[in-house]
Amino acid sequence: MINIIPLPVKPLNFLRKMEFFSYCSLTAPMELVRGFFNNSANLLKITPLSFLFKVEPEEELKEGMVIRLKFLGFTIMESLIRDVGAFGFTDIALKKPFFIRHWEHRHKFIPKGNSTVIEDHLTVESLLPNVLLRLFLRLMFIYRCRRLKRLLT
Repeated sequence: MINIIPLPVKPLNFLRKMEFFSYCSLTAPMELVRGFFNNSANLLKITPLSFLFKVEPEEELKEGMVIRLKFLGFTIMESLIRDVGAFGFTDIALKKPFFIRHWEHRHKFIPKGNSTVIEDHLTVESLLPNVLLRLFLRLMFIYRCRRLKRLLT
């Protein structure tokens, strides 16, 4: 007689939690950099293919406000703005694309004399493999940093 011992079954978990950091050094004073990020409309100025997107509302960031990012008229992301201060803020996605389960993005502004370092810290839980998500984020933040250098320096 053969005894079959059942092995413990682990549920399939396709969610992958990832932390991502990006740094952008600008030869611009922190007040200028902070002022740029203080208006939600400026997000489009550092977004690839920005003509396809819209941000609502286009106004000064305030604690507790909700910003909607629309693509071709459809809301693809809604974020709650928190921890607004002189040195940064956080956006936490309330509504997000189906493949993103959690999105928290901390924007930090670090003054360095007449320059500013922008530190972006993202915590993301996604159905996408981390390698693809990391590649997408890396390309997006390289683009953003280049655009910020053109706009602010």
